Amino acid sequence: MQYKIGARDYLSRASARLAENTSEGLFYAAFELRCGIEARMEEYLDAAKHLSKRKKKGWRVAELGRSLERAFQVGNKVVRLGVHDEYSGTLLVSFYFTPITDRLRKAGEKLGNYLHSLKTFRRSEDSWWVDFRAELEDMRTQLEIACTGTLLGPPLMKPGDTRFDMMIQFRDSEDAQKTTNLMGNQFVLDVQYLEGLPSALEPNAHVWNAS
Repeated sequence: MQYKIGARDYLSRASARLAENTSEGLFYAAFELRCGIEARMEEYLDAAKHLSKRKKKGWRVAELGRSLERAFQVGNKVVRLGVHDEYSGTLLVSFYFTPITDRLRKAGEKLGNYLHSLKTFRRSEDSWWVDFRAELEDMRTQLEIACTGTLLGPPLMKPGDTRFDMMIQFRDSEDAQKTTNLMGNQFVLDVQYLEGLPSALEPNAHVWNAS
């Protein structure tokens, strides 16, 4: 079986390990979550054409986070891009950029503490295990949100130009063709900066299904 290395692949494996409900599964989940956070940040950085290769390198979550903020400058905002028919105003599709938030980034940095041997033996009834699981479950939820959007960055206007870059993660080749055909016509764009991902998305929202 291939070991896939996309952010959603790490998220899927972390979810599976948490579902095992074992003590050792928690540590394997911590590793997968740590890699998933890093992978998602790298997916965003790789799509930022205006960044130099030097600024895209590294594995430290804090360093990757600083590079992302320099690249996009949206902080913790979720960016919604609505594509409307030019004449009727009908919403054709909505895209979302779901960032790695400061909260998730800091959680990812903390996960490094669990990737070493434990210095203290803890019995199965120790509340430490309950707290550890709750912490990981919260991170899993946060990473799932960060992996929901299919925009690999907010729309960025090119200096001195009316055009902009919009990098989209397509779910498969059929999705790529369908979306390309849809956007081959004249349309109007509506960009919104949201405090978080809406709990209820539009039926025609272009997002990834939950893992």
